[in-house]
Amino acid sequence: MFKFIHLTAENRFNQNLQALNLTSSQMHILIYLDHCERVGKKVNQRDIEKHLHLSNPTITGLLQRMEAKGFITRTVSETDGRNKEIAQTDMSRAIHAEMHKRLDAENARMVQGMSEQEVAQLKDLLQRILDNIRE
Repeated sequence: MFKFIHLTAENRFNQNLQALNLTSSQMHILIYLDHCERVGKKVNQRDIEKHLHLSNPTITGLLQRMEAKGFITRTVSETDGRNKEIAQTDMSRAIHAEMHKRLDAENARMVQGMSEQEVAQLKDLLQRILDNIRE
């Protein structure tokens, strides 16, 4: 059931994000880059791999497509020439509000018809499941 929910939700997110020329995975990268930019942290590919729990080849492909679309830049690190720093562009910053609006709408749809108490209980149960599988 969890896999079916995940795949269905991801499919809906991807459909909703098509108008922004993004996928849900690309959206998560932009959200992470935005957070890091706000706290002044420079990001390389390995940071993104660790944060999203995805493999190097998967992230490489995502970043290549995002760079081709103009959402990110990759520049050689000033401190370590072997690393490339990943940063969002003005174009990606410009769509953050719309991206979050679409994300919030999809999240609201998932809990439609549930009371605030039920939503809180669901979040608690899902957090417990996450904690259990991380052990």
